[in-house]
Amino acid sequence: MFKWVEIGLQNNKWRFETLSQFLTENQFENKVDFIQTTDEEFQEKLPTWLAEYDGIRIGRGLGEIVVAQFINHPVMVDKIKAADALVRIDKKWWPRANAVEGFSRVLAKVGEWFDLESRVLVIGAGAAARVAVTALFRVGFRHFVISNLDDSRAQFFVGEMKRNMLGAKFELVSKDGLILLQGAHGVMVNTTPLGADNPMLEELYYFNFFKKNGVAIDFSISPVETPLLVGARDIGAHCVFGYQISAHTDLIWAEQITGRSFKNAEHYEKKLGEILRAEDLKIKT
Repeated sequence: MFKWVEIGLQNNKWRFETLSQFLTENQFENKVDFIQTTDEEFQEKLPTWLAEYDGIRIGRGLGEIVVAQFINHPVMVDKIKAADALVRIDKKWWPRANAVEGFSRVLAKVGEWFDLESRVLVIGAGAAARVAVTALFRVGFRHFVISNLDDSRAQFFVGEMKRNMLGAKFELVSKDGLILLQGAHGVMVNTTPLGADNPMLEELYYFNFFKKNGVAIDFSISPVETPLLVGARDIGAHCVFGYQISAHTDLIWAEQITGRSFKNAEHYEKKLGEILRAEDLKIKT
């Protein structure tokens, strides 16, 4: 039996229990565990977990930290300086940045709505923001506007992205500057967590920055219908949900560990969305 674990500062149990069930339904015996940890504990105990598990998914808050624990990296991990999984190949562990390809597969579904001459507004400067910029650059976008509560972190993020995205233009805008942006942005991506302690999101709900028929993307998976996506849809935007990105990222990892190609990707995406929406409904009631 394949024993795997999600390790993060927070865990996504509904997501990965759904993935475990999907693998079982496809005749791949597996068992998933969940470990909630801290930065320091993760670095200390990672060797123990590598010896204990056959596969590891990297959860929220550890995507950048895990990369420093390995000397050799695949090209994409080197590019975005973050990983979302550890995969063992010939008894050697490799970090993987599967979310870039997972996000790219989702972007292909909304490509008809892209205005590649428009700007992309990205909220956040962590691992998910690196994934977002990398995938959208691959699609053809070249002008990125970055906003993060910590300006120094945003500056560091832009510096690294510039080195990897030759030909791309980056601008920094403060939280207070978001409301002053002009409607030149055809894509908006939120990579920050939903919560009362996130002042960045309040500035986005005016949608003054958005072009007509733009594409709104939120990496959050709970709730599925985030206030940001609800508001974007109300003004006619096309929405990409966090669970869609998660689903395709999960299936890429499933292909890596099983050596199989799964043809029922849409089924898994739909199932994950239904389960998460059901949980959202329970919370509301």
